[in-house]
Amino acid sequence: MMPKTLPTTDFVPRSMLRRVVIASGLGTLLEYFDYASYSYLATTIAVVFFPPEDRAVALMSTFGVFALSFLVRPLGAIVWGSLGDKVGRKKILATTILLMSGATFSIGFIPGYATIGLVAPVLLLLLRMTQSFSASGEYAGAGTFVAEYAPAEKRGLLTSVVPIAAAAGFLAASLMATLLYAGASPEFMQEWGWRIPFLIAGPLGIVGLWLRTRVEDTPQFRRVLEIEKEQRDLAVGGERSVRHWRETLKSLPSMLKALLVMSLNAGAYYLLLSYTPSFLIAEAGMSEANATLVVTIGLLAHITFIPIAARLSDRIGRKRTLMISSIAFIVLSYPIMTLLSFGGVILATLVLIVSLMFFAMNDAVFPSFFTELFGTRSRYLGFALPFNVGAMLFGGVAPLIGTWLIAVTGNASSPAFFLMGIGVLSLVGLLMSAETTRTALADEQSQVPTRPVHTV
Repeated sequence: MMPKTLPTTDFVPRSMLRRVVIASGLGTLLEYFDYASYSYLATTIAVVFFPPEDRAVALMSTFGVFALSFLVRPLGAIVWGSLGDKVGRKKILATTILLMSGATFSIGFIPGYATIGLVAPVLLLLLRMTQSFSASGEYAGAGTFVAEYAPAEKRGLLTSVVPIAAAAGFLAASLMATLLYAGASPEFMQEWGWRIPFLIAGPLGIVGLWLRTRVEDTPQFRRVLEIEKEQRDLAVGGERSVRHWRETLKSLPSMLKALLVMSLNAGAYYLLLSYTPSFLIAEAGMSEANATLVVTIGLLAHITFIPIAARLSDRIGRKRTLMISSIAFIVLSYPIMTLLSFGGVILATLVLIVSLMFFAMNDAVFPSFFTELFGTRSRYLGFALPFNVGAMLFGGVAPLIGTWLIAVTGNASSPAFFLMGIGVLSLVGLLMSAETTRTALADEQSQVPTRPVHTV
């Protein structure tokens, strides 16, 4: 007897899709608002939390805390991804937004180095690691949640709400940093100004949690549970656990491909959007307000590019769109970093906009590409693990590597070598991958396409 099925995504009411998109996007916005706030206020945070005698060492230490917090992300990916594939996407997304917003909110109350000494950076690191652990299930969970609701022909466009929300988080942080630096004194910034973005996370987290309680788990996941129930797997926990890990092992080759593709997204994201203000201040002699203004304008352009690139991938394919981005970074990274180092608000803004146009062709597309690489029983973990390992290996260290390369070589354009390297890794992963656009999401890993799929 064929198992009873639940309605497909084609029958999901538009009002439900709207709630899913909003609920998924808000948590991602909160996650990236925190990361961006930390980066854009790094020059102030360095003074607050570390000995002020050597500002270069203090800034390196600040980015070091940023990088160290990423070490827990693979562990978080395993925990949240495995649970998300077992108990459901909705429950995990409700949990992660609560933990993530709570840790971020708490950072705003830490006394500075002048008050409690070395305890201050230790507390900062612990809360950053807590935030990072909970955030490791956020982006992948949101992408999976939207993808499993979205019709196949619009999956690229609808899942692009996740990178749009991430960019919006960066934009909100950039706007706030610009206003704070332009309108507040250095003394106020060091005392209270830097705390404001972190304190905002508390109420945002409560709103996000409320929104996520108003949506059901995805039709795709509920269908798998229904099938398992009819097969009596739910009554045999050990057998179901074996099946879960068997699915995970089958998905390992796809995880490797996803990790290679993720290298460009993680590295370019944090180098172009997190590190650029510090780069412009240190290497181009810009003021803090002008440097954050450049990134603010660039982010507005990036948010515009994302749905365009996502829709393009629905038409010409994920793989082709992603490859254009990889090749562009291999070829253009050195000219981009050289032109940024010249300074000037207009030139820097134009160069960053061009960079983000090509980056959007990766950023907008990889959520749908990743979800299409895995079966429902391993999709959350399959997305989360390479995403977070990539964030740890290539993202969290990007500002630190950029600063280190310039210090070692004396060449302001040297961060381009990092961008070129991750562009090559991404291209290799794509050459190993099949096209998956316009295919139905598979329930099991063995049903995922392994050969190129013809698309119209």
